[in-house]
Amino acid sequence: MKFRKLSVFIFAAAMACSASAAAVSAAEYPAEVSRVFAEPLEQESYDIALAQFDYQKSFVYDGRTKLPPVTVTFEGTQLTRNKDYTLSYASNTNVGTGRITVTGKGSFTGSVELAFEITAPDVAAPANLRCSDANVNIMCMRWDSEGTVSGFELECYVGGRWKKIATLDSAKRYYKYTDNALAAGTTYKIRIRSYRDLSGKRYYSPYCSGSATTDPAAVTNIRQTSPTTNGYTLRWDKVSGATGYKVYRWSPDTGKYEVIATVNGTSYTVTDRTPGQKNTYKVRAFRVIAGNSTVFHGALTAYKATSCCSVVPAIRAKTKLNEITVEWNAVNKASEYEVYYTDASGNNPVTLATVNNKTFSYTTTALPTGSKYKMKVKAISKYGTAVTKSKYPSGAVVRVFAATTYNQILDSYTNSSAITVTNGQGYTIPAYLKNNLDYQLNCLGGVVSFAMLDLESGVLISSNGKYYMGTASTVKMPYMLYCLHEMEDGYPTLDTTMVYSPEDYHAGSGIIQTYSYGTVLTLRQIFQTIFDYSDNIGFYMLQRMFGIEGYNKYISSIGCRTSMSWYDRWGVICATDSTKEWIQMYNYFSEGRYGGFMENGLASSTASNFRRGLGNKYRVYSKCGWTDTYHHDTTVVMAEHPYVLIGFTNRVSAGRLINLSLAADAIHDDLWRYFNSL
Repeated sequence: MKFRKLSVFIFAAAMACSASAAAVSAAEYPAEVSRVFAEPLEQESYDIALAQFDYQKSFVYDGRTKLPPVTVTFEGTQLTRNKDYTLSYASNTNVGTGRITVTGKGSFTGSVELAFEITAPDVAAPANLRCSDANVNIMCMRWDSEGTVSGFELECYVGGRWKKIATLDSAKRYYKYTDNALAAGTTYKIRIRSYRDLSGKRYYSPYCSGSATTDPAAVTNIRQTSPTTNGYTLRWDKVSGATGYKVYRWSPDTGKYEVIATVNGTSYTVTDRTPGQKNTYKVRAFRVIAGNSTVFHGALTAYKATSCCSVVPAIRAKTKLNEITVEWNAVNKASEYEVYYTDASGNNPVTLATVNNKTFSYTTTALPTGSKYKMKVKAISKYGTAVTKSKYPSGAVVRVFAATTYNQILDSYTNSSAITVTNGQGYTIPAYLKNNLDYQLNCLGGVVSFAMLDLESGVLISSNGKYYMGTASTVKMPYMLYCLHEMEDGYPTLDTTMVYSPEDYHAGSGIIQTYSYGTVLTLRQIFQTIFDYSDNIGFYMLQRMFGIEGYNKYISSIGCRTSMSWYDRWGVICATDSTKEWIQMYNYFSEGRYGGFMENGLASSTASNFRRGLGNKYRVYSKCGWTDTYHHDTTVVMAEHPYVLIGFTNRVSAGRLINLSLAADAIHDDLWRYFNSL
């Protein structure tokens, strides 16, 4: 095929500015300008219908729109989509005939409609439908199934017609059909089919057929009593005319029920089980008639029994104001856990909740405030209708504090240069500890915005807590937290890359300034430079990716003053606002997608004087900052009762922050001596 060539005249002019990398500013604008002129000529045209088309002509319906690509060839030459032709699709989602319209473009004219088929999906039929157990009015059916299905429809032939008896989800492989209208000792036809739901439509498999038979007379009301960690007593109601009873237990070793006892009464005691062990039994009555060697058996009645689980170990509890979180270690074979509390002496139990066996903590605000309690947990073992609970645990002692919020406490504080206690709940600072703290604050020089908030009791101790000053590098912690919230939906990730450019440059602390422009860094590496070096360029790179407006909205949403802008990328801060930020970060450690990453990074961050003072005693999460006029330190201290510690000073007396942390910690210890004495 020949195409008439087009003559194109292009004129371009460009201007560019260049400057040394260090002199480039984010405010400069590119100066490149280009113009292109084209003078199209007449050209030959061809009917697209004369081309050859190659594409996939059959699909299996999966609810997704089908957009099969089409290879178009004209006189041996493959054409180019969107240059020589365009494609449009219709009827290309549901079962039926899909349509592709190929429309000529450029040298080609006309259009051609192509067809392809979307066929219904095959649905795998169940197999091996059978009756696995029975009673006088019960048929227990089982089946096998492979392949992708949404569920099953089970039918029984009753009264001269097929009757649907159950619609079951895809996880089911067993159904117990109970119908008082069933006749004892009768065989019924049954059938089952699979179905698959796709985009509001249901598709069925062929039926799998079988049969089920009812049985005569059965033992009733089997139950277990007196459970222990090694057994229980099985009991059942007397069957009229029975000579005795046989007790069977399923053996995984032999793959069948084996007779473990023949008794004349209506009970049997099991003593050879392990804690939480679950077993299935069957009991049936038999009758011996004098002069007749045949033993007449009633139907087998199944019962699932379980021994008690071991006592729940390692129960522990922590307090946040009036919010109590109790935690415990897993118990082997537990089905659920019952969470409850008693008074401090272990009496008057009150159940709070029952949680599943994958849950090992529970949080509540339901306990009355102002008192001590014991938090306890029992392991529940459930199997069939049998339910057992483990014995009483020792429990964990907690104190429930005032029903309020951290922000309410911090916002109720009235700024004062004096050392004040907010939400003290009866606590006052001893004079010698208060004088020492006051002395250490004065030693720092200038104005110090100080706050210590106990995260369990909510007691706030502060001086100039609402005095605002420049953030220095402490702002990097809440900004990183904002970035992580933006990343919670999965993009960007810690492996997303950025290129270090001149607009990111900032002098001062950091390591990236030693890198060449054009260096590619992942967000993980940028975060790490902030942990390890308090990197200013890393901070600017994050701002370039995540912006400032969203950060200000986030900070405002947690009750802090908004102050960051592109003119002042650091903003201002006070001790009470910083406390709010650290509460959010502390919660993120356990709740956020990247909580573990932040926890490890802030546990080893650079240059924390609070950590120097307290680090050997506790784990300290910290972000500090410094300039020519400021030295700040902000932390969460992982004491037995965690607390937030904040110190902002407009004088550079960095080493003296060590003494401030020790003075604050001494007051915190005294606070808990007071609460523990109540």
